[in-house]
Amino acid sequence: MRYRKGGIDLTSSQDTLLLQTILRSRHVSHEQLWAFLQCKAREHRRRVFNWRIKRLVDHELVIRRSAPERSWVYSISSEGAEHLVGLGDAAALLVTGGFVELDDRTVQHSLGLNEIHLALLRADVLTTWQSELEIRSLNEFTGYGFPKDYDAVVQAERGGQSYRFALEYERSAKTPDRYAHVRQAIEKEGELDCVVYLMPAYPLLTYVASFFQRCSKRIYFALAEDFEKDTLDTMVMDSRRVRSVPLWAVLDAASQRDGRASG
Repeated sequence: MRYRKGGIDLTSSQDTLLLQTILRSRHVSHEQLWAFLQCKAREHRRRVFNWRIKRLVDHELVIRRSAPERSWVYSISSEGAEHLVGLGDAAALLVTGGFVELDDRTVQHSLGLNEIHLALLRADVLTTWQSELEIRSLNEFTGYGFPKDYDAVVQAERGGQSYRFALEYERSAKTPDRYAHVRQAIEKEGELDCVVYLMPAYPLLTYVASFFQRCSKRIYFALAEDFEKDTLDTMVMDSRRVRSVPLWAVLDAASQRDGRASG
């Protein structure tokens, strides 16, 4: 049964927040979605949350699927995306055009990225999180944006200092040609303090970092597990992997350099 106008009342801000969170996550587990609602809306009524998400699934605004080691994983449906487009959400236009993939690799990437997002929320350092869909919508539908479709652009705050950096979550290796293309794009970046690559394992980190040794832009590397635990205090390495410093320190140094340049 397809969603019919009037078949469900979607005037609640909680429904809109759920749909927008699912959209921007691309794929999100039941527990992750519950955690996002607790952080973003201070929702502590688990029974109400379960009823609300089941209602969206039953009306086919949200797609539900099972996944290994997860109870349920959700993604936005075309009907759900069309509803958000009607509310003026430009990122949803990408889904109405068929952007969301359902292969296991994409799902696992989304779930890992959600854990990174949640870590920043729980650490109470996150100001804004621009998701990949939001970045793509800027790059495709406007005359301004970023030179690359990053996994996220993060604005965070620590000790009264604000930082803005691109975040890339790399679960598997790309080809050398692909990394050459990525490097060329990043070297055009002029708006962000730096790019941070997070990996699940050190061998992959070493492999990816080797392609950015002569990059003209600031790029740092760390393990995703460390970032989820320490966020802005995570020890990061430069592309040569000979220097390890806290992420906040390199962000602070970048902000000071950019401030002097603009002054």
